[in-house]
Amino acid sequence: MSCVPAHSGDGDSGGPLTTQPSLEAQAFLRSAYGLLLILTLLQALPQARRFFLSERWDGYGERRLYVEAVHNPYVLPIVLAAWLAAAVSLLLGVIPAVAALLNLVLCRYFFVGMRWKGLLRGMGAPGFMTYWLGACVFFLEWGVAHDPSGNVRAAALLAFRVDFAVIMLCAGTYKFVAGYRKNQGMQFGLVNPWWGYWGRWYRRFPPEHPLFRGMNHFAWGTEVVAGILMLVPATQLPGAALIFVSFVFIATQIRLGFLCEMVMLCCVIYVHAGDPIDAVLSRLPVALTSAGVSIPEPVNLVMTFALITYAVVLPFVKIGQYVNLLLRRPLPQPLQRALDRYANLFGIIVWRVFSIDHTNFYARIMAEDPLTGERRPLARPGRVDTLTSTRFVHVGEFITLVSIFTTAKYFPSRPELLERRLIRYTRTLPYRAGSRVIFEYVVIANAGRFEDRTVAEFVVDPDEGCVTERVLDPDVSIRAPSPVSPVHEAAHPGTYQPVHRTSA
Repeated sequence: MSCVPAHSGDGDSGGPLTTQPSLEAQAFLRSAYGLLLILTLLQALPQARRFFLSERWDGYGERRLYVEAVHNPYVLPIVLAAWLAAAVSLLLGVIPAVAALLNLVLCRYFFVGMRWKGLLRGMGAPGFMTYWLGACVFFLEWGVAHDPSGNVRAAALLAFRVDFAVIMLCAGTYKFVAGYRKNQGMQFGLVNPWWGYWGRWYRRFPPEHPLFRGMNHFAWGTEVVAGILMLVPATQLPGAALIFVSFVFIATQIRLGFLCEMVMLCCVIYVHAGDPIDAVLSRLPVALTSAGVSIPEPVNLVMTFALITYAVVLPFVKIGQYVNLLLRRPLPQPLQRALDRYANLFGIIVWRVFSIDHTNFYARIMAEDPLTGERRPLARPGRVDTLTSTRFVHVGEFITLVSIFTTAKYFPSRPELLERRLIRYTRTLPYRAGSRVIFEYVVIANAGRFEDRTVAEFVVDPDEGCVTERVLDPDVSIRAPSPVSPVHEAAHPGTYQPVHRTSA
């Protein structure tokens, strides 16, 4: 092979231990990602009309000219077919660098570029991790196929190892400051019908049960400890093992699509050639990547420099975001604009996944007959039915709903944002003409036991395009974050900059 291998490349794992995975382990990473990508796309296909079309065709994308150029029923089938073909190529190892590049472009567009241009919000963390791992696979495959020096591959491993460690470290620290250390975390998601698989079983325990206390401390502690370990070369593999084991458990408890499997697969980048795990991966029947066409050396030098620069800049981006979010301070405006543009370019966020502001509520969705007032359910979370098929089984649907209703907390002074998004979402539901759709906002409260309280409802008339909000419990505001949450109103979507500047 025209590269500097971390391993002999012939499947023998008895070579010297290096800090890079063997070429066989990398081939496993590529093939396993291809398989998960195929499953992700196949799972999304029944929902594709909503997920990937614009509102002009009853989809989740905004009605903008450049959005409709892709998110329309004529172009979308071609895009999805090409995307699926790229996934199959990655699985089989057929022109993998080209397939990885095509997949990266599509993942970047749908899961990052569309984050602020559609109700789906880029499919949240599952979408982001599909993009992130796709980028990792692309640079590693490019390094093997087109860079004989091995510099691109080495730089990619550095950048993505640092990035993954920082993602986990940030996720854990946010959980720590957002209620988990006060036992305000996992249990609400576990009993929430939008997220938990075993909610009825977990509701048998009180919210203060030691089981939940242990889970909450384990959740933030594991991510913080693992993140630190993965930043130290000598302890990277134990840190990755902690993340792997924890996400095996999470996958059995919470509806997250293939996010958990993607995260577990990310741990392969910390495997070293010649270690026991590498020896197992090296014996799996996957196709190795062969050397491809020669690429001018300046191209590889630019890629190497860009990857190293990304790793160096990343901590400063995170610090800026935490100054915005936790200290509630904007940076000087030129620096703030640069921070927001850079972070949105690469999809860099503060990982607030599964925090209390996302998990302590859900909504019952009903159709109401305007004459009789009779209500019938339009959504049965976690169930397949004749009315909505698999719609309310896919994690993307609940990411969409959470994103709609957290608008009230993130932008409380702009109620028109919530109303506009509710109307757009309602028009995708199977309601009868002339009927109204009711969203009952239910808070999961700690009353010595889990108690569901309907605190407000939104009556949406999709034909007239209007929303009426009814407050049922004046003691609970859907616009106020949890007392343990650091959430505050942002200046606009795509930034953590507070809407009101504080004096230095």
